[in-house]
Amino acid sequence: MHWIHDTLVARPEIVVFATLGFGFLLGRVTVRGIGLGTVTSTLLVGVVFGVLIGGDLQVAPVRKQTFFLLFLFSLGYKLGPQFFSGLRRSGLPQALFAVLTAVVGLAVTIGISLALGYNPGVAAGLASGGLTQSAIIGVAQDAIGGLPVDAGAAAQWSDLVPVAYAVTYIFGTVGAALFISLLAPRLLGIRDLPLAARDLEQKLGFREDAPDVRSAFEPVARRSYRLAPEFVPRTVRELEDAAYEAAGSHIYVARLRRGASVVEPDPAEVLVPNDVIVITGSTPAVIAQYRETSGVEVADQELLDFPVEELDIVVTSEDAIGRTVADLRGDSRSRRIFATRITRAGQVIPVTSTTVLRAGDELRVQGPVELLESGIAAVGRPERTDPKTDIVTIGFGIALGALIGVPSLLVGDVPLSLTSSVGVLLVGLVLGWRRSKRPTFGNIPPGAQWFFETVGLAMFVAIVGIDAGPGFIEGLSQYGVGLLIAGAAVTLVPLFVMTVAGRFLFRRTEPVLILGMLAGALTTTAAVGAVRERARSSIPLLGFTIPYAVGNIVLTIGGVVVVAATAG
Repeated sequence: MHWIHDTLVARPEIVVFATLGFGFLLGRVTVRGIGLGTVTSTLLVGVVFGVLIGGDLQVAPVRKQTFFLLFLFSLGYKLGPQFFSGLRRSGLPQALFAVLTAVVGLAVTIGISLALGYNPGVAAGLASGGLTQSAIIGVAQDAIGGLPVDAGAAAQWSDLVPVAYAVTYIFGTVGAALFISLLAPRLLGIRDLPLAARDLEQKLGFREDAPDVRSAFEPVARRSYRLAPEFVPRTVRELEDAAYEAAGSHIYVARLRRGASVVEPDPAEVLVPNDVIVITGSTPAVIAQYRETSGVEVADQELLDFPVEELDIVVTSEDAIGRTVADLRGDSRSRRIFATRITRAGQVIPVTSTTVLRAGDELRVQGPVELLESGIAAVGRPERTDPKTDIVTIGFGIALGALIGVPSLLVGDVPLSLTSSVGVLLVGLVLGWRRSKRPTFGNIPPGAQWFFETVGLAMFVAIVGIDAGPGFIEGLSQYGVGLLIAGAAVTLVPLFVMTVAGRFLFRRTEPVLILGMLAGALTTTAAVGAVRERARSSIPLLGFTIPYAVGNIVLTIGGVVVVAATAG
């Protein structure tokens, strides 16, 4: 068996990837919808490998930090738009709720740690597990490395962070889910949660969309008609103008079959009885034009078989900024091209004739490929489906964030700094928010976003677990039962305090939404599933997004505060 040990010590990458595989496999296991999740499972598997192989196994620290910085940048990048929208007036109560929850949780953590004499490593792990915020592990270890203590003490404290996290996280996850789904509704005065959720759905006009399901209504229609024998000959332009005057909406003649020939008619082309034409426009306008032409709809596949493109265009052109949708429709280059959606700062806004385009708007348009492509430059820059990730933005963003976190301020004998971890997180927030305003840079496809965020954190905690394994048993025996009780307090006290605060201080907020705010502020996704199942509705999640974004940021930065407060 020595050769296995020697091989794994010589090739630590084998252990790292095996930890990742077993961790994700264990993370799939759930009981009544609640499981450890991939992060905790991977950490525990890493600890097991570390215990079995011993201290001979060494993984280069730069690997661990690289994956953690990728995770933090992608997390900030994803949450940036929601985080800054939470700072606006409409989202301010939910953002304040998340900040207060974090403050209470961190204060309880620091108070218990000082009372029980926990060192910064145990205190940070207590915060990370009890408040279910895995990112605190890396931030705290980074902060511990900057403390004015000898290398041996710093390494010991750093190894205790994942130990305390592992001991407290399980109750943090399960306890938070049970409290928010079972006890919090009663404290908020909700007697029947499913009924309250249905009432709120009706009040807000909420409709839950199922995955892979879309509306059957098509906003733009293309239909073929044979003009009736009594049709009065007129030009294409005359037919289109008459339709606009009658319905107040543009329709266009896209194609024409006359005899055996199929053409795209010029506006001056004269239409005659028995011509077969394709009319394109908004669905109501096309239906109205059918009555106007008195034609007979036909299924002419050849006539309707022409390429159509739907594309998002970021408004950057000075010719388009400040103009209304009606102005664009009146442009000759917009003939047969239709605006179907406008997204502004991540929010979909109505498409009306009077809607004014602003720089950074994402305008979704639909039309024949050749016509649409020729008109893109007049509006802005196309956002095409692109599997490529903007590594330039990621590389320089992480480098800048790490550099920002280097300077430190001496408070007493303790040097305080943002740390490279928090610096990267903040840069990710700003760049993610900026892209939502003007998405002309920084493309990160969903698959890459998932990899950086999920695998990045999992690889980090895998290496953390492997490194901490040799001291895990000793740490668990020294802090075990008391740490478990302390973790329960760190989890439950802020939940109880903020539930009561939600009822009496946030009276303008619907109680059902406060359940989502509690789950978001504590960044516990397991509680989301429990609340959703209990309410038989997803409407509590309307209160989840902003607190989740704010909670992630405040709690992660809070890891530095916990280390600094317990280092004295």
